[in-house]
Amino acid sequence: MGHPAQAEAASHRALAALPETYRRNRAHTTARLALAQLHQDDVEQACATSGQVFEIMAGTPLPGRMRLLLGDFQRDLIARAPSAHIAHEWMDRYRTEWSSS
Repeated sequence: MGHPAQAEAASHRALAALPETYRRNRAHTTARLALAQLHQDDVEQACATSGQVFEIMAGTPLPGRMRLLLGDFQRDLIARAPSAHIAHEWMDRYRTEWSSS
């Protein structure tokens, strides 16, 4: 909390250690990574990273905890980049996947 660079580094280490078969854990850690990137004002990278959550979980409903985390991401994205085209693209692109999961 409050140290996004350390959070990003920890997320990268966790992803490197998690087996590919641990899809839910990888998706959750990826969402945390996206939040850390967003909190460092790397909006484009954060949006790209958060999109990987949907790829990792493809064909599987998003668990409630992950949906809440993506809700946090969306709120922070709107707060940090309300007029950024990429923020609107993210919301348009993933609204359907997120709400149908």
